[in-house]
Amino acid sequence: MKKFTPSLVRQFSKNIFLFERKEGMIIFNRLNFDRRYLPKSFYHLIGKIAKEMEENTPKLKFEVPHPRKIRVEVNFSCNLACRYCLVFKNRLNQLNQTMNLETAEKILSFYQKEIKHGSVMISGGEPFLNWRIVKFFIEKIKDPIKIFTNGIILNGEILSTLKKAPHVRVMVSLDGQRKDNKFRRFANGKEVYYCTIKNLRTLKENKVKVGIAALCLNHNVKHLSKIVKFFYKNLGVNYMGFNFPHFTKEISLEVDMEEYADQLIKLFDFVIQNKIYIDQLAKRFSPLLTKKFRFYACKLVGEQVTFYPNGETTYCSKIDTLPSGKKYDLNYFVKVIPINNPFCQDCPAIGICGGGCFWDGLMRFKHGVDERECILNKKLLDYFLWKLREFEVRINPPISFFRHII
Repeated sequence: MKKFTPSLVRQFSKNIFLFERKEGMIIFNRLNFDRRYLPKSFYHLIGKIAKEMEENTPKLKFEVPHPRKIRVEVNFSCNLACRYCLVFKNRLNQLNQTMNLETAEKILSFYQKEIKHGSVMISGGEPFLNWRIVKFFIEKIKDPIKIFTNGIILNGEILSTLKKAPHVRVMVSLDGQRKDNKFRRFANGKEVYYCTIKNLRTLKENKVKVGIAALCLNHNVKHLSKIVKFFYKNLGVNYMGFNFPHFTKEISLEVDMEEYADQLIKLFDFVIQNKIYIDQLAKRFSPLLTKKFRFYACKLVGEQVTFYPNGETTYCSKIDTLPSGKKYDLNYFVKVIPINNPFCQDCPAIGICGGGCFWDGLMRFKHGVDERECILNKKLLDYFLWKLREFEVRINPPISFFRHII
């Protein structure tokens, strides 16, 4: 793949930006995603067009959404000792606690009353250590459910239940091939790679809907494209996520964000051609297709309710570990999302960003947003705009062409 050449980007007015390259120019409205392509010979018209686009810019105001999703932490215990574990390396509250049936029934009642046709995320710890409760939610809720698991525990009952549950997607933690998976270990230090691969293949063979949740760090980010092709071609998985590391109190985890962005760009054509869903691409590309402003990245801003193992609700279990954690309420989170955050007001990528993780925004930076997103989203926006122009010239695809992303 030919390396993408970044544009010269200039801000024309509050919401209008010019992306200029050798082959032409794109005038872009960052709030409503209106974009105009111009050849260089039309340079004298930029000012007039930019003014018209600015005048047609809507005023956006964030309104806290009604809950559409629950996140259920069915336990905070695990059968592994991964070196980057968010739960244990941040010493979360209720560590090693497990949800009981009475609590699960109360959460189900909340879901049926307050949400009904939404979605459920089940995690831990390792949720399959509390299989009874996981099975309870699978059987009682027929809306989409995602279960995040390390993939080590798999028996006949689990497999039988998952085979009969098309509304469930099992997200297996795997950071790539064997050399990429060095942070994931049993308590005795032995690697988990082969066990994870074996069970993932068993799930696939039994027609269970699966995905892979990977973490990108400096040891594996440079061959991210190879990892995606391995997941797709060797494991038959076309649904995946590649997070960059959250802050952990007990270990420093970093990734080169420039490299991470470049790798996602390198992957884009392969992903589109093979109808692969990569969460970190899809959530940033889809606003340009749907023209829906992405107000937030983390769903704690009203859309999601998180339950601890004992049934207590929280905005963020990681922020709760701070001595002053309780002061970070909904008003705080609304104040620091990009549309309301003074730090973000001159950013061309404000509409596709969402501000990233609030925990990382607090622990790594000072403006409330995860500023690593600034590097990623500005690069991706530039690439996406020119890629959309290329699509329009070559095939002019309908929006349904991208349905696996939206």
